This record gives sequence, C-alpha cells and structure tokens, in this order.
Amino acid sequence: MRKNKAFTLIELVAVLVILAVVSLIIMPLILNTIRKVKDSANKRSIDAYGRAVEYAMSSYHLEHLKYPDTFDKLDIRTKGSKVECETSRINPDYSIYLTKCKVNGKLVKDDKNKDGYYHFGTLKMTNIEYVDTYGKNLEAALKKYHDEHNEYPSNYTTLTLPTLEKDVACSVDINPDGTVYLNNCKVDNEDVLDNNNEVYVYGDLYATTVLLKKTNNKSITTYTDGNTHEMYTFDHEATEQTPALTDYRYIGNEPYNYVRFNNETWRIIGVFDTDDGTGTFEKRIKILRNAVIQSKQWNSSGVNEWVESTIQIYLNNTYIINEESEKLAKNAKWYLGGIQNYRVNGSAIYTRERSNITYSGRSKNWVGIVGLMYPSDYTYIYSLDIDVTCYNDPKNCNNSTPTLGWLYNSKNHQWFLSPNYGSSNASYVFNSGLFYHTTSTGKASVRPTLYLKHNVKIKLGDGSVDSPYQFEL
Repeated sequence: MRKNKAFTLIELVAVLVILAVVSLIIMPLILNTIRKVKDSANKRSIDAYGRAVEYAMSSYHLEHLKYPDTFDKLDIRTKGSKVECETSRINPDYSIYLTKCKVNGKLVKDDKNKDGYYHFGTLKMTNIEYVDTYGKNLEAALKKYHDEHNEYPSNYTTLTLPTLEKDVACSVDINPDGTVYLNNCKVDNEDVLDNNNEVYVYGDLYATTVLLKKTNNKSITTYTDGNTHEMYTFDHEATEQTPALTDYRYIGNEPYNYVRFNNETWRIIGVFDTDDGTGTFEKRIKILRNAVIQSKQWNSSGVNEWVESTIQIYLNNTYIINEESEKLAKNAKWYLGGIQNYRVNGSAIYTRERSNITYSGRSKNWVGIVGLMYPSDYTYIYSLDIDVTCYNDPKNCNNSTPTLGWLYNSKNHQWFLSPNYGSSNASYVFNSGLFYHTTSTGKASVRPTLYLKHNVKIKLGDGSVDSPYQFEL
C-alpha cells in the first residue's frame, strides 16, 4: 500500500520562490493596469467637465446673444468627480481649453503632451498673446542668466527660449533691470496690431534705456570723436564703498541733457549704477537743478557732517518738490568720503568720495533723496581732452578754460557734497572754476541734486534746450 508523502522543506521554499517571482512579474502589471484605469477615468471626468462647460457656453449665448469672457459667468453643472483646472481658457474662437486639471484633488498628467498635462480642447492664442508669451519667456531667460552670471548678456539672441507654435520676431529693447520692450512685432510674418489698429507693444521702455541707446560707445576716448550731445561711457575700479562700476555722463558744454522737472528746468548729469540704500544697485538717472538757490551755509554749526547739515535739512524738509515730481524720485546712498587735495584728476576724486576716510568720525554715507553734486560730477565734464587742466588739476581750472564745461557758473560759487577729511571745512567751486575748501559756515549757492527711479519713462522731448525731456512713471 502506497503511503502519502508530505512536501519537503526544499519543495515548500521552491514554491514560495516561484510565487514571489510570479508576484514580482504580475503585481507591476496589475498596478499599472489599475493606474491606467484610474488615469482613463480621470481623463473622462475632465472631458465630461469640458463638455459641461461647452453646454454652459451655448446656453449663455442663447440667453445673452453673445459668449462670456470668463468662466465665472457660466452655470456649469456636473456630476460625479470634482474637477478643478488651473488654466480654464476661452479661446478667441470661443472654444474651450482646459489644462493642469485636478480630479478629486489629483493632478492629471499625460506624457503624450509636451507639458505633461492632460488637456481638453486646443489652445488657440491670438498674435498679441504670442508676443506677450515671447516677452515673458525672454524676461525669464534674462533673469536666469543674471542669477547665474550676476549680469545681463550682451547679446540676448544667445539665450535659449521655449519653442512657440508660431514664429515671433520683434524689435527688442532690454531695460537695465532685465525687463523687455517689444515693438514692430510680426507673428508668422504678420504685423501685430492692437485694438486701435496701431502697432502693438509689450512692456515699457525706460528712459534709461533710451538714453543708453544714444550713449557713445566706450571705445570713444576723445570728446570730438563722439556725438558731443550725448553721454560718454566711463569705467571705475572698485572703491572702499562700491564695487567696480560703469557710468554714463554728459560732458563738454553742448549736451542734450535738459529736462523739465518740478515745473523747472533741470539737467541730467548722467546714468549711474545707484545703491538704493539696501544694497540693491539700479541704473538710475541723476539730475540737478539748472538754476541755483542763492547763498546758503553748508552747515551753520560749523561742522562738516552732511547728515545734520543746514543744506541737507533744507533740501529734504523745506525745499519744495511738487507731488508729481516727487513720485519720480527715490532714495539713494550718497557717499561722504572726504577730499583734502584737489590737485588730482577726476578718477582719483571719484575714488576718494567713495572711500571711508572722513574727518573726526563723520558719516561715511547717507541715504536720502535730495543731495548735492559730487566734485567728480563737475570734474568729469572736462574729461576726454575737453580741458586737460580742469580734469587733472581742478584747483587750477580757473587758469584754463572752465567755460568748456556745462556745469560752470560764472556768477555763483557752488557747494559740493564732499567735505574735507583734514578739517571741518566744506568744499565748493568758485565762479572762476577754482575748486576750494572753506568753513562750512560760509555761504555759496546750492543746486539740488537727486536720482530718479530706475523705471521712469520719457514722455516728451529730445533733451535739447528747446525740447527738454519730460519723464513719467
């Protein structure tokens, strides 16, 4: 008689191994099938929601004889799963486009689409929207480049931008803060016009961009080789208070730098990388009043401390800037490094203004709106061989040709911002063109000076005396 035999331990282990292997093979297939079923169900839920929206659109049109411009006006009735879409768009032809939708809180993806999301309908953009998308893509690429290199690229066409369904070509201006201005745009070679049948533009064109486009290239190192009406480019090495900077200045005696500000005539000194007081540098336009304010003491207390000086308190508390003009100005960091000897050139003066050397513990800098011109502002108007003596030895400028510089004033002495680091004296320029120090209780004329916000725009003018610039936000 045959006896029944039990499984051996080895046989049991073998069976378990086989089951485990089968499970490893089958379970992913089962899970994947379940996932596909769920994905398919979620996609059907989105499709059902989309059809409900289309039905609501038709009902709205029957009742109002027009299509709605937003989903908020629709009575959308659905059953079952809850559908929420981040992008719910009514196309120009009043078709529906849905994407980035969640079903019962779960985002529905689809690898078949470029962006990886499941869509209902087709996105149909207007040419204006193509231009806007191109502008936003360009700004994003500029920001990424700046984050990586701490500067903006010299040639924006080297940037990699997302591919659009249509070809966009525009005239591009890049503002100093990386925002862009697009005009004369074509989409698939078709001119893009706005609702008034005028050329459509994207973004704002800053006044700084307009001025910088006119600026003489830094390769121009002689005044007469450039456009003498426009700004010239100057590079500066790092100082104790600033990194290496590049600024753009009007020099000589025939610049187109007139501007209407505060219902008065002012002049543009130039465009400067300016610390707003928080460590953020912006390219900003620096202006000063054309007419002087007569006979003010630099500081009636006899102390050459700008923070508490008579002029500073007067300019920022008593001197009146109208409300419209005040909106255009902004705080800036002003450097108060001392200067004892003016028998040096403009570059050396610039460095000393931004040094940490002051008299008897005076402030090294000050954050505020209205200040005075720097000695270097005055000296640089004689640079690039306009007047070698006035640039290299401003204390001796009266023995040369000071009339060659647009800041020269034959009727009035003019106060500077920078004090003397070797005494309690303040500094100014004589009406003869001579730089000098004198007691801060002395009197000279004042020319209010300030920095405009980085994003002001040009409203009118070309900067000439007959057509001064007018700025707006």
